[in-house]
Amino acid sequence: MRVLPPSTRMKVAFLGRSTFEPHAPRTAEWAEVRFFALGEDGGAPAVEEARTWGAETHLLFEPQRLGRDVLSRLPGMKIGIVPTALDGTEAFAKLKELTSPGTNALRWLTWPESPVPSELAGLPWLQTLPLPVDTRRFTEGPRLQRTHLLVPEWASPTAAVLESLRKLASVELLPRGLEPSALLERLEGAGVLLYSSREPLGRSDPLPMLALARGLLLIADTPFPADWYVEPEDEFLVRGGEDMVRAVDALTRRPGSFHAVRVRAWQKVREAFDASSAFQRLLHDASLLGAVEERGATGPSGG
Repeated sequence: MRVLPPSTRMKVAFLGRSTFEPHAPRTAEWAEVRFFALGEDGGAPAVEEARTWGAETHLLFEPQRLGRDVLSRLPGMKIGIVPTALDGTEAFAKLKELTSPGTNALRWLTWPESPVPSELAGLPWLQTLPLPVDTRRFTEGPRLQRTHLLVPEWASPTAAVLESLRKLASVELLPRGLEPSALLERLEGAGVLLYSSREPLGRSDPLPMLALARGLLLIADTPFPADWYVEPEDEFLVRGGEDMVRAVDALTRRPGSFHAVRVRAWQKVREAFDASSAFQRLLHDASLLGAVEERGATGPSGG
């Protein structure tokens, strides 16, 4: 087995829209890492910057948004990170195109939950990878005494529930399209995230996981995907409608309520969803599988 000497530190580039920057590690003990933001220009400037930097491995968020010409300018191994579950023939066709054999292809893909859609079962899947979080951005512990509520406009409870909540605590609506720095600043000043959705938490929106990483209490009316193992009632509260109002009422009357839930959630994100650890494991698996394929291609060694 090939083992890299301890002094060897690969350069790993993360490329994606700026919204994914909090989900890539800013620093890591195991590699030099850097995030390159892809703009609306097709990504050419960011790709050239990554090339100049000398990255040997490239992890690309939302690979279905990229063209094969963009991939062709990136040397080394390329892994596509699919951060949210996709559906639709156009996105599926693009993933198939980008992983078809050739020097410009993506070598591996990740999918955020299990199972992968049957239409994509034949693609080179490396592993299931829920979108992780750079937990080193959040060094302060859980926000145990804060009751300021954040409510995303796109995942808001009904108007009647909001009206009841405003009688109990300060409520701030999060608008769509905030830059990462602005979003993290809003999380910094809050204690609770209320989230109303018809699909599993985190499946198409990383905000709930960011809130847990920051130490907020998450109150939502749906759970996370089962295979993410973020436990209802242990690490966040599942409450809908008037039950959501009652939970906030209990919190405002006793700000220390749900301490254990907040602490367990904060710790769970660090144990299971830390970006540095998650991507280190991913690249370790990619290296091992690559070595196995190499041996298979050259045949068994003698002796």
